[in-house]
Amino acid sequence: MTDETAVIAAPAPRKFEVRNFIDEATLKTDVAYSLNALSDAMQAQAGMIIHYSTLAAKAARQVDDIKLVLEATESTVYRKLRDKAVEDGAKVTETQLEKSVAASAQVLSIKRALNEAKQIEAIAKGAVEGFKHRKDMLVQEGAMSREEYKGELRVRSASAAADDSDAQKRRVLERLGAIA
Repeated sequence: MTDETAVIAAPAPRKFEVRNFIDEATLKTDVAYSLNALSDAMQAQAGMIIHYSTLAAKAARQVDDIKLVLEATESTVYRKLRDKAVEDGAKVTETQLEKSVAASAQVLSIKRALNEAKQIEAIAKGAVEGFKHRKDMLVQEGAMSREEYKGELRVRSASAAADDSDAQKRRVLERLGAIA
């Protein structure tokens, strides 16, 4: 079987539209947070991870759908090439047919789309992982913030106690001065 037969047997390849679910700039903005708005970041965390987990699931489904299309296309191309060879009376081996299928423009187009979809899926999974790390950082920042707040309260409490003690000493001295 020649390459000409493969070209004749296979229709023009269809361009697959692979959807990119993750916008890099939006992801960078969403995963970032400010220590000045720690409470806001903590409140948004659950919604963000749900959003990006949903996008990752859609990306995974896109990969699975393209795999199904690839399998069906390989089967169709194989059958057409085999039927053409039988019609022409040519003797071909299964290995020759499989190589012709793999070299088919249709199959190559779908494999490229599958590679792109896998890349998008990996980015989406990375985004979900990024939000898990963000959660860990938010928890740590929250713990540190609480400790700092406790320290400020202790300082304020000690300062207030010292002020109260000073005020009490002045009152006592004023009373003693009034007696003397």
